[in-house]
Formats: sequence, structure tokens, C-alpha cells
Amino acid sequence: MRILLISPNTEMLPDPVFPLGLAFLGAALERSSHEHQVLDLCFVEDYGEALERAVTDFGPEVIGLSLRNVDNVAYPNTHSYLPFYRKVVSHLRKLTSAPIVLGGSGFSLMPGQILNDLEADYGIVGEGEIPLVQFLDQLERGQSPASVPGVITAHSSKPPKAIPPQRFSIQDIVMPSREKLDNEAYLRFGGMGNVQTKRGCGFSCVYCTYPLIEGKEIRLRSPKQVGEEVQHLYDQGVDTIFIVDNVFNFPPHHAQSVCKEILQRNLELKWSCYLNPQFVTESLLSLMKESGCTGVEFGTDAGSDIVLKRLGKSFTTEDVRRASELCHKVGLSSCHSLVFGGPGESKQSLQETFDLMDEVSPTAVIAMVGIRLFPGTKLADFASPEDLIIEDYSMLKPTFYLAESVRPFVLDMLYEHVEVNKNWILPGSNVNIDRSLQEKLRRFGLRGPLWEHMQVRRK
Repeated sequence: MRILLISPNTEMLPDPVFPLGLAFLGAALERSSHEHQVLDLCFVEDYGEALERAVTDFGPEVIGLSLRNVDNVAYPNTHSYLPFYRKVVSHLRKLTSAPIVLGGSGFSLMPGQILNDLEADYGIVGEGEIPLVQFLDQLERGQSPASVPGVITAHSSKPPKAIPPQRFSIQDIVMPSREKLDNEAYLRFGGMGNVQTKRGCGFSCVYCTYPLIEGKEIRLRSPKQVGEEVQHLYDQGVDTIFIVDNVFNFPPHHAQSVCKEILQRNLELKWSCYLNPQFVTESLLSLMKESGCTGVEFGTDAGSDIVLKRLGKSFTTEDVRRASELCHKVGLSSCHSLVFGGPGESKQSLQETFDLMDEVSPTAVIAMVGIRLFPGTKLADFASPEDLIIEDYSMLKPTFYLAESVRPFVLDMLYEHVEVNKNWILPGSNVNIDRSLQEKLRRFGLRGPLWEHMQVRRK
């Protein structure tokens, strides 16, 4: 069968992100009997014209949309992507009668609601490489694909949550196929490529969606395969990458092996990643830097041990101090991502967070206010109504947890602090993050995460 894979994700801030999930699907389809083409809407000027051209030229029998995100998860300036997705589906309906199947990490968070909202025909919940091929096999045989694990239909009598997605071996996941996507554009406008070294998350953060999408079992890709993928990217001119694992340095032995694989290839490569402060060691940071790492981002969330515990974090503020000191010692740029207004937050805990950031002196701080809630997370289950900012009880529209105890003054405190701390980035308030700043930095050829260049802003 002929399937047209579409990435309708057009968000450009903080950077356009290469559709890695779509590339994994492409690799799976190349090993099957089905033919596929890819349409990425990120850089097109007229999405309608692009859809018409793709449908006319390829004549797809099935169309797949990969939804990476539902919204920008930022407060108070929230932006939902669903209206644009609706336009894409509606336009496709005018062009073809081919069934439309939805998938992707964003879709998997609220599959039933999104399937109905966009009025698509099918959805695949969770990892899609294997079920998509099985889905197409069933359609080709003239059989219903509803029996494929993870597949839901617009007319299904069984609730979507009752159909478990597949959790398959990481060995079944081959190197993503990037040839039908514009790697050069993502390097030019986004400043980097991306690589995934593992799937799954065994941690217990109360708001986190990784365990819902990828499962709690950590499945490790072969370090050799990761090294080959990095080499493949580098040979295509992508010399700056971001490792998209939720936590790169756990388990530590796998992170070390990946670094050694990269190091032995003698590439003039720059890369960065997310780290958990609890598992940071000087030896690992030194190995990371030697293999080309230029900066690390910590999901610190708070500078109060009380709040960290309520958020389900595995580390303490002392771990944050130690990890930050080691970054300074080794010479790696560092960024701390914070969330203000979580469970247990108070005026005192807000000040503790400000004080800790002043103490550890990172290259940059990314501060969010409120926590975007998604069904199935622990926070969504125990959140009190008075702590919620709700637009839609189904959570299809942006719904945030923001502790009532700090809601009257948290934004004012944050704005006051940022006035004298120019290395702070506030995505929800467009402070130190907008298209003009991004375009200026990229125009000068600066690559990697934008926060790595905040040292200039700080001075």
C-alpha cells in the first residue's frame, strides 16, 4: 500500500525540531512491502498547496499524521496546535478519500479525544513502527485493522485506554530513515540534529508523560548503533546534535559506552543532552566533554527539597549543587529547567529556588510557571480543583496545575528576579525567547540549544 506520512508540526520556538518519530516510521516501512512518501510542513509557506501537490503526485491509499505535541505547554501565553491539525485533516478530506490515521507522542497522550476532535479514521497509540506495518497489512488484506494492538478507530466500541499499545524490544527499532526529510533545513533553522539512545523512563515525576508514551521499562539501544547513526548524520553535514533521551546519564554505564563510541570516531562534533543531577560524576562529565559535549540541561524543577519530593524527584538540592559544581570544574555549560507553582510551593520555596540558582550560577535558566496536566499522570489524578487553571476538563485544551498558595504573586516575583538576571528564559512570557532573537542567533551561524548562547546576554 502507498502511505503518505505527514508531519504537521510547525512550531519554531525554541527551535524547529526534526521529526524523529516520523524517521523511525520511515525506516520500518522501508523494511516492509509498503511504499511511503514524507511531507514535512514545518518550512512550507502554503500548507494547502503542499498537501495538494503531495496527494496528486503520490496518490496515497492511506495518510498518516504524526502529532508531536498538543500545545506549547507554556503559561500564561498558551498556544494549542489542534486548530491547525484540524485544518490539515479538513483539507485532506477535500483532496482524497484515503483513510487518515493519527499517531505520535502528542496523540498518544489523549488518543480518544484527539481522534474525535480531528475527525480522523484511525489512531495508533504508543510506539508506531511495528503496529503501523501491521495496520497496513490488515488494510491490504481487506481486514479490519482494529485488532492490531494500539489501534483505535473512530467507531470503536472499546474505550481507547483499554487497548494496550505495544512495547517491543529496542532491537526491533532500526536506525531512523532521514533521507526523505530536510536535514539541512533543521540544521540551519534549528541549529542541530537529534538522536535517541534509549526509550522508556523508570523515574516517578508526578507530571511526566514519558512513562505513558514509552513505558517505564528502560530499553537501551546498542551504543554501536547509536555511534553509527551519529556518524551517518555527521557525514551528511550535521555536526551538532541533541540527544533527546529524557535522561541521558541513566543508566550511567550506557551513557559512558555511547560517549566512547562517539569518541573513537574522531568527529569534530558538538552535542548536548538532558541530565539527572543524581547520577552526575566528574569522570562521566569529562568523558562527555572529550567526546564533544558542549552543554547539559538539568530538569531541576525546584530549589526546595519539599517541592522536589512532592514532584516525585529522585534527587535533592544537594545533588543539584554537586552536579553544578562539577559542570563548572569540567568546563561544561549548564542550564536548569524550573517549574514554579507545583505541589507544596510557597513564597519561601520560591525564594529558595532563586537563591539556589544564584548560588550554582548556570549558563542559563529556563523557567516555566504552572505544570501542564495530562490524563494518566499522578499529578492529574491527585490535583485539587482550587490548584487548577482549567479550560477543558478533558484536558484537550491547555490545563495547568498552579498552586493557589502562590498564584497571586508568582509571576510578579519571577519578573522581578529576571530584571536583574538576564540569563533567565521565560517561554510562557516570551522573555529572552522570540523568533527575532532566534533568527538573529541562527543567522550568525550559532548552533546547538539557544540557551548555550545566553552567556553573551548575561554579560
